[in-house]
Amino acid sequence: MMDDSLQQLLDAAEPEFPTQNAIILSTTTVGSGSDSAAELNHSKLEAAMTRRRPAPRGTAAYPRKRANRACQVCRARRTKCDNKKPSCSFCEKVGAKCITSPTDLSSFDPASLAILDRLEQLEKLIRDKPLEVNVHPAPSSVEQSALSYGSPPPDLQFGPDLSTVTIETVLAWDVFQGRFDAQLDIKSVLKNYEMPPSPMTSPVGEAIPLINSLELGSCNRLLDSFLSRVHIANPILDVELIRSYVNTACMHGVGWDAQSCLVLLVCALGSIAEAFHDLHPHTSLMTRNSPSFGLAKVFFEASQKRIGLLMRGSGVLEAQCFFYSGVYLMTIQQPMDAWRHFVQAAAISQGFEFLRRPLTADMLIGDGMQRERASQESIYWTCFKSELEVRMELSLPGFGLQDLSYPSSFPSPPLDDLGDDSARAWYYYLAEIALRRLANRILYNLFRHQDKGRFPRIVDMVEMTSAFESQAIDWMASLPPIFSLQTPEEQDDVLKFVLRGHLLDCYEWMYFPFMAETINYGRRDPVLDEYTRKGLQMCAERIRKNEPGFQHRHHGAWLMLRTCTRSALILLAACHSQMVQDLMPQGWKEAVLSAMNMLRFWEDEVGDAQDRLQILTVLMAEVSW
Repeated sequence: MMDDSLQQLLDAAEPEFPTQNAIILSTTTVGSGSDSAAELNHSKLEAAMTRRRPAPRGTAAYPRKRANRACQVCRARRTKCDNKKPSCSFCEKVGAKCITSPTDLSSFDPASLAILDRLEQLEKLIRDKPLEVNVHPAPSSVEQSALSYGSPPPDLQFGPDLSTVTIETVLAWDVFQGRFDAQLDIKSVLKNYEMPPSPMTSPVGEAIPLINSLELGSCNRLLDSFLSRVHIANPILDVELIRSYVNTACMHGVGWDAQSCLVLLVCALGSIAEAFHDLHPHTSLMTRNSPSFGLAKVFFEASQKRIGLLMRGSGVLEAQCFFYSGVYLMTIQQPMDAWRHFVQAAAISQGFEFLRRPLTADMLIGDGMQRERASQESIYWTCFKSELEVRMELSLPGFGLQDLSYPSSFPSPPLDDLGDDSARAWYYYLAEIALRRLANRILYNLFRHQDKGRFPRIVDMVEMTSAFESQAIDWMASLPPIFSLQTPEEQDDVLKFVLRGHLLDCYEWMYFPFMAETINYGRRDPVLDEYTRKGLQMCAERIRKNEPGFQHRHHGAWLMLRTCTRSALILLAACHSQMVQDLMPQGWKEAVLSAMNMLRFWEDEVGDAQDRLQILTVLMAEVSW
């Protein structure tokens, strides 16, 4: 049973759109991740009761009249519900969807449940029919209320994706007068970079025989490294199952199937995984040339010889292999290649059964079906998140704003009681998904009316931004104690470090339109100044709070380099504009210098680090001290 802090996390983070994966045991669509988990637990109990007292197949079963039931949010929180309509007092206060299942279906026979399910599907078709009419009403003079800032409907088309807020977006600002137009194509910058040749320090020759005859002790050490440093951030594997795959590969040899491919990828990632507070050499390239990287390369190349055979597969294992190939490539700073693997993993997961088939009582009976569904949900979410993050940074064409919408339900919790490690990994996983969904709502609502880099409705965006600030505060308050961000940054482990970075993303995106209008076009008034000042302060704070992880190699390191460099560029743009000198935060120069040191550490390995470091160096030289 998930504790109250997690329930509150899911309640606070749920956006305002219907759940796709409704549970058949309720005639009302589940509206939040916590509601889904609570309904799942409730349904398990009802299913168990039904098994003890099965209704006769040939008799009609009718729901008995009963007292008012608590809404799903109050039931999940285990608090009394006042049953006010259309929303109880608590749901009205926090802005959650108040859903009360009007009918108890636990005593219905299977035929009745099937009929009700079919009726619900027909009702949904009728409800959705008006969406096919191509009508676009003019926006009202007042923007949506805070409670309606949800993800965009899937059928809306907005043309080119103008929502990304990248380094290249800032380099194209008017304040720079086109100085960096030749460096705006990140894909060309990455493609044209050639990493210096590495000395032959890796034990490639000695390691090749290991692929055909893996040693169990060594593989288990690599597996432990993988589980404690990689898997904890994306808990998508069944730990017992992957251990059995490793044992099989060591005892019977490495095959050419998906299981062997996954074992090789786990060993590759375990070879290069770092602890968060490890000491680092002078540059990242020195680590890249270490024997552990040579061993990882052997494992990875062996996995890629097998992954081509998985292209026709459509299961969880195949998706996991493509996903972890992407994770490895992100870890060695090859984002374009990583993105292609994330796309393939996401494409496989689009065919998963859980997307088409609602959860039913029959699925709750067997452990096997539950585990398969949980595996499908977790890899689907993880692929979606990783592909979206990298795609937005690379500014890849052909994806509109409608692609920012997340699936509308949280993945189910693990089946077994959560131990300390698994609970921590799962809470982090859900917290990161919730924050990513908040980020998508910010991008959609604040950037959908952008016009050639301008924000003509900037005054109307003040209310929305204030609402999003409140949602970010609610998200922080809902975190379990193990992930509280009220503790000093120097005490963070890698999971809290990543959460802080994602939260800073949200704040910087909130304030980005105000900074763009003020820095480039000199729009000044007390309200806009307040949000511009907050944005510039957030840029300096982002760099400072990310310093402990500047040299840490992990799946999201390239994304961190990009966001910190963007923050430094915004600060330099503000300094060069001559219009916001009075809004510059204390310590902004030190923050920019710190970001430059970060890029120096990675410049020999990361394709765009050297180019962006040169830009920062030129702009910083023009600053008067």
